[in-house]
Order: sequence, then C-alpha cells, then structure tokens
Amino acid sequence: MVRETRHLWVGNLPENVREEKIIEHFKRYGRVESVKILPKRGSEGGVAAFVDFVDIKSAQKAHNSVNKMGDRDLRTDYNEPGTIPSAARGLDDTVSIASRSREVSGFRRWWGARRYERRLDG
Repeated sequence: MVRETRHLWVGNLPENVREEKIIEHFKRYGRVESVKILPKRGSEGGVAAFVDFVDIKSAQKAHNSVNKMGDRDLRTDYNEPGTIPSAARGLDDTVSIASRSREVSGFRRWWGARRYERRLDG
C-alpha cells in the first residue's frame, strides 16, 4: 500500500485536457499547488497527470471521491515524488515521470530523459 501524501497521480484523463481544466476539477477538494500533465504512453487509455495539493487532507478527499471528467472515470493513486505510482505500473512498457536519475523497482532512467523504461534484461 502506498503511503498517503499530498501528491496524487491521476489517470484516464481526456486526450486534450489542459492544466486549467484539471485544476478546476480538483480545486473542489482544496487548494491545488501544481499540475503536471504527462506525455501519453500508448494508443489506448487516457492521459495521466500529477496533481499536487497544498495539504494532505485535500488529496485524501480527492482520492476517496468518485472523479469523472466528461464520460471518463478518473483513477487516482497517492504519489511520492521520485517514485512510480502503483496505479501506473504494468499499464505498458514505458512509465513517464519526473524524477531523480536512478533505477527504481526494475525501471531504468535514461540519462537526460524524464522517463523510466521497464528493464528488459532482468
């Protein structure tokens, strides 16, 4: 189980969603500090983003609520900056996140890139 934090990973967002739309949706739970939309990883599913709240209670409210944007049911998971959210693991072979340069849970960060790729060599 992931530790509760003020940082959420949000998945299954609409294709052309903008930061302003995400902030508008999540501000009902509390003050949103920042939003970072991640590059789309595959041809199926939606876009993902990191949503950082000012406090943990706001993130808890958002995570424990049913969130819909248009006809999409959004997925949320707590995120510890610098790690790969558990809800994002196994969705496809590439997981994009902003993080430090190091290997995390079988994923390798390519130098200068802001993404982790699943190790194929074990």
